[in-house]
Amino acid sequence: MSFLEIRNLCVSYPAGEDGARLRVLEDLSFDVAQGEFLVVTGKSGCGKTTLLRTIGGFLAPDDGSILLDSAPVQTPGKDRMMIFQSFDQLFPWFSVKENLCYAMKKTGIPAKEREAAAERFLADTGLTAFANACPNALSGGMKQRAALARALSLQPLLFLMDEPFSSLDEETRLEMHDLIRRLIKEQGKTAILVTHDRVEAKALGDRIISL
Repeated sequence: MSFLEIRNLCVSYPAGEDGARLRVLEDLSFDVAQGEFLVVTGKSGCGKTTLLRTIGGFLAPDDGSILLDSAPVQTPGKDRMMIFQSFDQLFPWFSVKENLCYAMKKTGIPAKEREAAAERFLADTGLTAFANACPNALSGGMKQRAALARALSLQPLLFLMDEPFSSLDEETRLEMHDLIRRLIKEQGKTAILVTHDRVEAKALGDRIISL
């Protein structure tokens, strides 16, 4: 049995006052193996982000089903963690470390584990020296590292990434490619990355699906 199963997925949006709907995804089916790094590519508007948000539980499909580790996906949950393109994913009134600890607190990770986990993932992402810095003191690449550290600290079953590197300069983007693939593979996690960049897709993906 596959770790993630997408079956006959159909998703549409309202397209006018007459009740018409625009079909974005239609009868889409595929599987993702546990530990796989899947990349979804395609032109703008083809439904990549819609697919990711539906897997995340933020959109309800018109038809079809999504199973994660044999359980149906119907709402957002801590078993899935999304990393977005925007740099502003952290609470600006918390330090970087406090952002991680707060997220772990909200997902029920015991207090005695939060401090050590935050320090571990800040070290893994090269942010130990910036643990007490507020997000507005960080560069775009460092903010994305912090968002990755927070996502890793929550230990989700599935990482969902919506073009998180597209706004970074080329050198930082390549560094993030190496970092995110290494850390996710080291943890044996499963990931789905959405991108329109074919070079990025080939660099990161175990497998590529084109919409």
